[in-house]
Amino acid sequence: MSVTVKIEKDKKEKLERFIASLLLREGIKITLQEALGLIIDYALQNEEQIVQKLKGLPPLEEDPAWKALDNPVHWGIKDASKKIDEYLYGR
Repeated sequence: MSVTVKIEKDKKEKLERFIASLLLREGIKITLQEALGLIIDYALQNEEQIVQKLKGLPPLEEDPAWKALDNPVHWGIKDASKKIDEYLYGR
């Protein structure tokens, strides 16, 4: 059974280049799905290294999108969905 996973376009392109290099340099042909599976298995086997890498990332609280949630824009109406419907559907 497989599921859909969304990844950033540039990361997918890097993964595809990696897969292509495996074929060219080593003669190893794998699918994108197989590559992701191997990467996940590797990450789970090397959990401590992954955790250390994650600890080096900036805290979520410093992310501009996260900060924006603390200071929402007030439109002067109680229910913004009505205003959104107006813009989207002209009602």
